[in-house]
Amino acid sequence: MANILVISKNDNILKETLHLFSLHGFFNTPYFYDNDENAINFIKENNFDTILIDDEINSHPILVRQIKNIDLEKNIFTALLYTPEKIAAADEDFTGFIDAFFQKPLQKNILIPTINSCLKVQKIIEKFRQDNKELNKSLYQLDVLYNTSFMLSGNLDKEKLYEIMFEALEKTLSFDMACALIHTNNSKKNEDKLIIHSLKKPDITLLDAIKQQIISLSKENNTQNSQKDFSNLITEEYIKPSYDNQKYDIKFLNSDKLTAPISVKDENFGTLLIYRNKPFQKEDVVCFQSIVHQVSSPLRAITLYNEIKNTNMELKKLERIKSEFVSIVSHELRTPLTPINNSLDIVLSENISDAAKNFTNMAKRNVARLSHMIEDLLDLSRIETGKFVFKYNKYNIKTSFDFLLKTFKDQAQNKNIDFKISLENSLPDIYADSGKIEQILTNLTANALKFTPNDGSVEIHAKTISINDVDKNSLISPINSIILDKDNKYINISIKDTGIGIKEEDIPKIFDKFSQIENSLTRNAGGIGLGLTITKHFVDAHLGAIWVESKENNGSDFNVIIPVFSESKVFETDLAAAKKINNSTHLLTIKSYNETKCINLISRLKNENIIKTLKNSKEISFQDNKTYTYKTYFSNMQKSAFDFMTNQIEKLINSPEYTACGIVLEKAVFNKEQDDDYSI
Repeated sequence: MANILVISKNDNILKETLHLFSLHGFFNTPYFYDNDENAINFIKENNFDTILIDDEINSHPILVRQIKNIDLEKNIFTALLYTPEKIAAADEDFTGFIDAFFQKPLQKNILIPTINSCLKVQKIIEKFRQDNKELNKSLYQLDVLYNTSFMLSGNLDKEKLYEIMFEALEKTLSFDMACALIHTNNSKKNEDKLIIHSLKKPDITLLDAIKQQIISLSKENNTQNSQKDFSNLITEEYIKPSYDNQKYDIKFLNSDKLTAPISVKDENFGTLLIYRNKPFQKEDVVCFQSIVHQVSSPLRAITLYNEIKNTNMELKKLERIKSEFVSIVSHELRTPLTPINNSLDIVLSENISDAAKNFTNMAKRNVARLSHMIEDLLDLSRIETGKFVFKYNKYNIKTSFDFLLKTFKDQAQNKNIDFKISLENSLPDIYADSGKIEQILTNLTANALKFTPNDGSVEIHAKTISINDVDKNSLISPINSIILDKDNKYINISIKDTGIGIKEEDIPKIFDKFSQIENSLTRNAGGIGLGLTITKHFVDAHLGAIWVESKENNGSDFNVIIPVFSESKVFETDLAAAKKINNSTHLLTIKSYNETKCINLISRLKNENIIKTLKNSKEISFQDNKTYTYKTYFSNMQKSAFDFMTNQIEKLINSPEYTACGIVLEKAVFNKEQDDDYSI
C-alpha cells in the first residue's frame, strides 16, 4: 500500500485529499506546512512513497529540490498541486524536479489513476535499481575473486596466503568478524593458531565462546582433530584502528554467520568462520565458498613443495655422505696400490722365469686399471662436493695433442688401428686448465681405441668454428645459456672411430654416472662408466659443450667445443668456477647507452670504496651493441654487505647527475647449497 504525504497550508486541501485517498485504499498523511526545515525533518523521519505539495506554499520550488536530495538512492514520487496562474508567474523553472502536476480543483478521475500508474513505474524503477545494484555487487565480487586468484597463484608463503584470503573476504562480504583456525602439520608440536580480523575487539566472554565454536567446527570437519588438544591455542587479533575503543559482547553471536573447512581432498588446513550483522545473501555464500576453495589449492601446493624440498635436502645429504664415503674408500684403496706397484717393479727387475714375468705384468696392468678406476671415483667425488679446483690459464691446445699422440701411439699400434691427428693451422689460444683439457682428450681417445676392433681407425681433428655452425639440438643437456646466446668462436675437437657405435636411444644415457651400454664388447672392455660423466663436467667447467653422432656397428664421432680466448670468456669462465666452488657468489652488472657517464660512475664507485674488487672478486667492462657494460662478482660476500653496496649504487644512479643516462643496475645471487640461481 502506498504511503502518501500531502503538504499544504490549506485545511480544505488536506481534508479533501485525506478523504479521497482513504476511499481508494491509500495510506495518507496530511501535513500542515509551517516552514521548510520542519517539513524536511518530518519527511526524513518517515517513509513516504509519494509526496504532494500545494503551490500555495511560497517556497515550494526550494522545497521540491530539498525533497529530491534527501535520499538519492530512493525514488520518491513528487507531484505539485498547482493553480495555472501561479505556475505561469513563477520566477524560476523547477519543473525538472517534479514527476507530475495536478491542477486544482483536484479531479479524482485524473488524480487516482495517475498516482497508481506512477507507483507502478516507481516499483519497476526500484526493482531495476535493486537488480542493477546486485549486478554491480556480483561484478565487483567477481573482479575481487579474479584478482585474488592471480595473487594466490604461485605464492608459497602461508602467512601471505591467509592475508590475501582475509583481504578478499573483507572486500567482497564486508564482514564484521572473520576467524580462521589454522592447523599445523607438525604432529609433535602444537602450533595451531586462531587468527581474528574484526571491526571491534571481542570481549573475553565472546572470545572464549568463539574459540569453543570454531574448535567444535574443526573437530566436525576433520576426525583427526577430535582428540587434539587446543588448550594452548595461539590467538592473533587484528582490530580496525577506527574501532579501538569499542567492543563486541556475547550478543554478537546472534549475527549471521558462514563457515567452511579449508581443505583439499583429505588434507585439512583449518576452519574459517565469519560473522556479519547484515544477513548473508545467496551470492555471498557462493563468493565465500569460492574464496575458501581458492586458498585451499595453493596451501596444498605449499605442502607438496615443502615435502619435495625436504626430500631434496635429504637426498642432497645422502649424496654428500655417499660422495664422502666414496672419497674415503678410494683414498684407502689407493694407498696400498703404490707399494704393490713398486713391489711388482722390483720383481720384474729380478731374473725370473717367463711365466712369472707374464703373471707379474698381468698384475701390473690390473693395478694400473684399478688405479684408473679409483682416480675416476675421486674425480667424481671432488666434482660433486665442489672441491675440484680448476687452474685456468691462457694456452695453446696444440701442446695437448702432442701429449695425446705420445700417450696412445703404442696402444693403437698394438691393435693395428690407424691413429691420426689432424689440426687446423694456427689454432687460437683458449682459456682453460690444460690438465683437465688433456683429461677430456684422454678419456675420449681411450674410449675410441677401447671400442674400436683391430684394424680399425681413430681420427682426431681440431678446427675453429662459430657457434652458428653447430646444431644446438644435438648438444647434450644441460647447456650453459652463454653458449647459445653469443656468436663467438670455438675450437671444435672431433674424435671419430670405426668402433661398435651406439644405439640412437642409448646416446642420452652414456653421460650418466656408472652408465655402460649393454654390449658384449663393452663388458669385455670393463670400466665403471665414469669417464664420459667426468668429461662432460670438465667441458661444462670450460663453458663448452659436447655431442656425439653415432650408429650401432658404424662407429662414433664425439665432438667437443671450447671457447676461443677472449676477455669476456675469461670472466664468464671464472664466474662459473666461483659458483661451483664457493657457497655463494654475488654478481653485479651496470649497463648504460652513455659510455662516458657509465665509466665516470664506475670510477666514482671505486674511488669512494663502494665497489671493492678483492682477491675473491673479478671485474670486466666492454661495449656491446651500443651498450656499455660493467660486471663484477664477489665470492662468499655477506648478504648484508652486498645489499648495502647495491643500495648505495642505486642512490647514486637515481641522483640528478645520472638519472638521464639510462643506467641500469642488475643483481644476481648464486647459492651452491640450495642450487638456486636467481636475479633480484
